[in-house]
Amino acid sequence: MSLKSHATIIDDIQSLLGSNTTDFTDAILTLRLAEALPDFSRFSPFKGRETLYTTEDSKELDLSHLENLLWVDALEYRIDKDEREWREFTEHYHNNLSMEIDFYPVDEDSGIDTDEALDTSETGVDCDADATTAIPVGTVIRIDNELMYVTATGTTLTVVRGYSNTTGAAHTTDANIMIPEKAYLYCAEVHRVPVVADIAGAATAAYTAGVVTINVDGLTTTGTIEAGTTFTITGDGTGTHYRVLKDVVLSGGAGDFVFTPALAEAVANDDVVTFDNSTLTPRQETLLIDLVAARAAKSISTKFINEINVGGPGAWKDWVAWGEDKYREVLPKLEAEARRYQAVRKTWPRSY
Repeated sequence: MSLKSHATIIDDIQSLLGSNTTDFTDAILTLRLAEALPDFSRFSPFKGRETLYTTEDSKELDLSHLENLLWVDALEYRIDKDEREWREFTEHYHNNLSMEIDFYPVDEDSGIDTDEALDTSETGVDCDADATTAIPVGTVIRIDNELMYVTATGTTLTVVRGYSNTTGAAHTTDANIMIPEKAYLYCAEVHRVPVVADIAGAATAAYTAGVVTINVDGLTTTGTIEAGTTFTITGDGTGTHYRVLKDVVLSGGAGDFVFTPALAEAVANDDVVTFDNSTLTPRQETLLIDLVAARAAKSISTKFINEINVGGPGAWKDWVAWGEDKYREVLPKLEAEARRYQAVRKTWPRSY
């Protein structure tokens, strides 16, 4: 994982630009960094795995909610087999993916039904029997067309509603609780560099192994921890990197985090929770810093065209020349990075 925080990356860019924090403020460079990340990632992406859920009697997988997706390298379905089952697929312009299989996915009936009607936002689902064995914590269930993520089980399920790009809907009593099949997508994605300043906090209580929600405090007083951000916990000896499943807007430096996989080991109150700075490697950090500095230098040049009294008649040309030199230095390195990630894939245009 990354060695540098967002703030340190901005400092390094400013250092390359002569420590000129007047023209290259933190706010300006934060914008330039955000603009550069998608382009940089097309050369040197973050390689991740996304878990999608199949729809019964459909070979289509919805990709529209994967905001950082660049392309799909591989599809594994069905999962967790002794001999991994790789599938051919056709990607339809990031909207959906067609699995080239000669059968249709089938949801598993959990054997549990709802024991009450649900409105569109209720997070407690009463069951007609104890669901502890049939629906353990961390299971994704389907009721009608809505997916829900289970954070507590028993005779009442506690769930995250409208999970995986579905919509919270009303459901009748005695509705079947189904368990959809999973598919793994191995993807190239846009890198994430969180802006939140303080990336270490502490668990506010002791938590047992198997839970998928914890409360963390001691973070920056404002900001959002984005879905997809990963973290570790000092009390967890397995070293597992947990992935946040939905955006958390911090309040008073604290927030409730729903994550996957389930907690591997019990953790104690005040165990340190450390969020990863970004998805970049040290080599990628260096390339990104150079790229952003080059772009920032060229973009600032226009400011000096009509300001001869500030830096002389050639000031804007100096910034352009420096930026172009830096481009010529970094682009061959980015092209070399791109060759490491080339993949054969089938993508159909939107009109298909």
